[in-house]
Amino acid sequence: MLNARIDTTKGLDGHAVVLACFDLSETEAAAAAHVVSAVRAERFRTAELSIDDVLEMRELTAIADELGHLAAAGAASSLVHPPARLTALRHALEAFVSSRDEAEWLREEDREPLSLARALLWPLADLCEDALRAALAAADAAPAG
Repeated sequence: MLNARIDTTKGLDGHAVVLACFDLSETEAAAAAHVVSAVRAERFRTAELSIDDVLEMRELTAIADELGHLAAAGAASSLVHPPARLTALRHALEAFVSSRDEAEWLREEDREPLSLARALLWPLADLCEDALRAALAAADAAPAG
């Protein structure tokens, strides 16, 4: 992950909009797409889903699709995520890494994505922390009303 930064601007309604911006290589985007898709499939395999589960599955699907399109583009690409989507990506990577670390075996197609996901965890966690801190600061600074 390169060029990680937090951008805070004002939306049309005057409220602060916090976005996390970062670049991923084609390989990192492909690995992250694989990871998010695997976590989504594993987490939502059950027959019954609550409304919250459906919303989370929808968010993970959107993230996996975006990462897949970036990987298919064949070049490094920039991502811009609000704090909630960034956190969903981070949680998916954490779930993938921890589940594979606890498993007694590893599928061949998970080896490279696991290695890249593990390398993305710390920078993504730091960016997540910065994004949440900026969002909270923007909320505190917002005018009452």
